[in-house]
Amino acid sequence: MIRINLIPYRAERQQQQIMQHVTAFFAVVTVASLLALGAHTAASLQLASLKEDTMTAQKQNEVLKSKIGKIDNLANLRSDVEHKLKIVDRLQEGRFRSLKTLHAIAIVIPQNVWLDEIHDTGGDISLSGLGESNKAVASFMRKLDQSPLFTNVRLGEISRVMVNGLPVRRFSLKLARVDHATPGKAKATSPKQRRRS
Repeated sequence: MIRINLIPYRAERQQQQIMQHVTAFFAVVTVASLLALGAHTAASLQLASLKEDTMTAQKQNEVLKSKIGKIDNLANLRSDVEHKLKIVDRLQEGRFRSLKTLHAIAIVIPQNVWLDEIHDTGGDISLSGLGESNKAVASFMRKLDQSPLFTNVRLGEISRVMVNGLPVRRFSLKLARVDHATPGKAKATSPKQRRRS
């Protein structure tokens, strides 16, 4: 009977198995290391991208804050300009109102009546001056009363004075200006209209 010595074969086989196990272990460690390295690299890249996005967002935020500050400044400036324009409009309106008042008085003043003072308080107007006679002052009052711009013409006082050796009448009048912003306002307080009705 032939006997074969299998001990070296078994030892060789065990060594091959050990080598295979060691190779497999190193392969697994290598693959795991490569996977860990890949994951770390991907996470690092993602973190760098997030940092870059954060820096970009911060820069955009600063730009937007400066723009918002400019917009707030513009809103304040606009409000200030609108306020000043309203003041200018009121002043313009008052200037034209005074101009219209003086023009209306100049149209109706007779040649024999002279004014030396006009006070416009916004509602009432006070006039004072000299007239050649009582009739001249009465004519002036009548013309003021007939003007569509004035109402409630009242004689304050009238007295006889001497000017350059001539007798004249010093008078003062009070009247109200009709505001055309309220067009339906009638001269209800005018004595002439009360007499008519």
